[in-house]
Amino acid sequence: MISPQELAQDRAFWRDLLARRARSRGLPAHSLPAHSAGGYRNRRFAIIRDAAWITLYRAKLPNPQVGVFFRCTGLAGEAFFTLADNARAQIEPRLRAEIGSDAALEWGTSHHPGMIDIAAILAAPLPWDDRAARQHIAWMLPVGAAWWHCFTSLAAMRTPTVIPAQAGTQE
Repeated sequence: MISPQELAQDRAFWRDLLARRARSRGLPAHSLPAHSAGGYRNRRFAIIRDAAWITLYRAKLPNPQVGVFFRCTGLAGEAFFTLADNARAQIEPRLRAEIGSDAALEWGTSHHPGMIDIAAILAAPLPWDDRAARQHIAWMLPVGAAWWHCFTSLAAMRTPTVIPAQAGTQE
């Protein structure tokens, strides 16, 4: 059961994170789009609706942690993960550089059946006070932006080029 105090603290955290994201729009290090969904302790940024997305999260159990993950599900998600996996040599060093040496990177695992994740996980010891919240936000925004840029760039790289018909020709 979530206490009213924990729920209020969670809402305040995400309000602060999203406000900071909005103020930093246009800065390459913090350029996440508007979030597309959210719940208790997480916010989701869709790449392909219901198939691939970036999630920022905080979890107290079983171990206090914050994280960012790219999650895929279904056929479209599996195809998108395949793109990411094929580009792993190019994108993994960028992801590792952004998360820092204290965080763990998990590639191709998930604790949820039918889903595949690429996750950055950082231990976040309790108590979660205002100071901790500022530290979580300072880590999550640039890591989330790095995840966003790495994985959305895959979709842009794989989009077929359309060559327009020349004037006077029929298609």
